[in-house]
Amino acid sequence: MPTQGQYSQDQILGVLQLLAENPAALQQMLRCAQQYPEVQRQLNQAEDRCRTMQTKCDSLEAVCRTLDMLVRSFLCPGNVNFSQRTLDEYSGKSQIKLVEIVKDLGDPFVNAFPIPPGKKIKLTHKSRPGYTPTEIRIDMNIAGNGNNYSDFTVQFYLQPLNLDIGDEYDGNIFLNKDGTQIAVPFPEYRGAALDIGSQETLSVVISNNSAANNLNSAHVNIFYDNSRFYELCKKKCSGACAVTPPQ
Repeated sequence: MPTQGQYSQDQILGVLQLLAENPAALQQMLRCAQQYPEVQRQLNQAEDRCRTMQTKCDSLEAVCRTLDMLVRSFLCPGNVNFSQRTLDEYSGKSQIKLVEIVKDLGDPFVNAFPIPPGKKIKLTHKSRPGYTPTEIRIDMNIAGNGNNYSDFTVQFYLQPLNLDIGDEYDGNIFLNKDGTQIAVPFPEYRGAALDIGSQETLSVVISNNSAANNLNSAHVNIFYDNSRFYELCKKKCSGACAVTPPQ
């Protein structure tokens, strides 16, 4: 609506004449005037929301920049522990054998089987991509066809810091008197599955606490979920670079 100082007296009278001839327009103008405070309030709220959104966008942009730097660092070959080819090699496997004897640890450890009474042996595996053990199975061959597996104890460790994992087990936890194996869940840590990292290895110490019998051999097998390993470690792409799932 024209205001005094912007329009002449005749122009203002002309507008008033139009409003007089069109009562509906006058009512609409009055409603607009009544609604103006609410419209202004809504505009102020929208402006506040825009400022909040801008702040969040700025924060998200900063996070994206940080993630970009991390990804660039991770993708650098010098920062990759294992190539995709190596990960693929293990994606179809679900078992790890602790067959590498850790030698020259000094008494009471021995460097080879059999393990005499009062002696121990430490077994581990070669370096490999990290995994999450789920199950333990052990077989023991006692001299003289013995079956007193409770004379032997089994303790797992996390290398290289030699951190003990779970309890020290008696041998009969893993074997019945007739020699049949018992599958034992791998120990948890703080109520959750324990990961063996790519810079770590799992080891086991077997102790012979018997009075007379040698332990001629022992086979320690650790199982893990290879489907989960593949899903977490497969290359995240499609087309020519996609990894063939394990059969």
